[in-house]
Amino acid sequence: MKMTLAPRVAHLEASATEELENAVKRMQVSGVDDILSLGVGEPCFDTPRNIVLAAQEALSQGVTKYQPTAGAPELREAIANKLRSQNRIPVGVDEVLVTPGAKFAVYLAFQAVLEPGDSVLLLDPSWVSYAAIATLMGAGVVRVETKEMEGYQPDPEAVHRAWGDHVRLVVVNSPCNPTGAAYDKTSIRAIAELALTRGAYLLSDEIYERLLFEGEPYSPASEFSHVITVNGFSKTYAMTGWRLGYVTAPREVLQGMLKLCQHSTSCVTAFAQAGAVAALRAEESEAAVREMLDGYRRRRAKMLDVLSRSESLHCREAQGAFYCFASYDFDRQSVQLARALLEHVHVATVPGAAFGPCGENHLRLSYAGSEDVIGEALSRIEDYLGRGT
Repeated sequence: MKMTLAPRVAHLEASATEELENAVKRMQVSGVDDILSLGVGEPCFDTPRNIVLAAQEALSQGVTKYQPTAGAPELREAIANKLRSQNRIPVGVDEVLVTPGAKFAVYLAFQAVLEPGDSVLLLDPSWVSYAAIATLMGAGVVRVETKEMEGYQPDPEAVHRAWGDHVRLVVVNSPCNPTGAAYDKTSIRAIAELALTRGAYLLSDEIYERLLFEGEPYSPASEFSHVITVNGFSKTYAMTGWRLGYVTAPREVLQGMLKLCQHSTSCVTAFAQAGAVAALRAEESEAAVREMLDGYRRRRAKMLDVLSRSESLHCREAQGAFYCFASYDFDRQSVQLARALLEHVHVATVPGAAFGPCGENHLRLSYAGSEDVIGEALSRIEDYLGRGT
């Protein structure tokens, strides 16, 4: 017998964002020391000090043992309180599962509800991992275009027309990675109602909920019982490396996800959960979040200002997250363009095609870095594109 990878893994596409970061690190190791990144969506801010101290204190007190698979009771209580007060989702402590990152919560949800032959409906362009995880589950992907000229807002009628008999799950990510669009509440509600009538779950990925610069966040689970709500600490609290996410879902789905955790991760890092409690409960954390949001507003304004004067790139004003999804109208694939920018001017961007067919002829540009990096990186890009190379 020939030893080979399982086909579902062998044919799985690598994450474009992770591959980009790996390429940048390889170049840095080889001696390239002037790379500027507008690529990976990671806050430039440090984790607020009070959160770090809470984790250190827990570590010093010996909080290093296994925790309950669903999460430390104190953290689950803090999350449930947050979901009730901020998102108006009526959940109890036993309806919350803490996960090693929000991405793993998405993975668990897909694994819990999908069978081979099922389909996931995505609003295109969409985050790179949704389609990959669906493929890993043996599920198909149905993509519904969101249009740049319409602010990337979803069209419920288009969703209805595209809906097939095998759609088991529809994903809504608002604010959206990569477009930064915050979806209209009426549209989300209409899609949720459609999913309910067709016997499908709706997964609401709310990881960027606090990074919203226009309008108010809306959690469909506040009104509908068939919604899987995913969130985490990475973006809001600059805790990417802590790997802390959480999910609430219909009871049968949550129980399935819990069993998957029991046979995979067992639990989330004990002392890290103490830091997450401080993130949700301490006023110092909230003050730090407000300060970071002010910083993102300045960076967003700077990037939009530079792009508004660009002769090569065009971008609508995004309402949330920390991305601009810049389009261009010359004939070059986005993967080729992103590679050229990294190779020739040492600027890292993410090719729009990584986010689905509707992302072609776009670059995702993150403004989560410093203002100086944003200005210099965009200047290098404009200079390169202006040379017609």
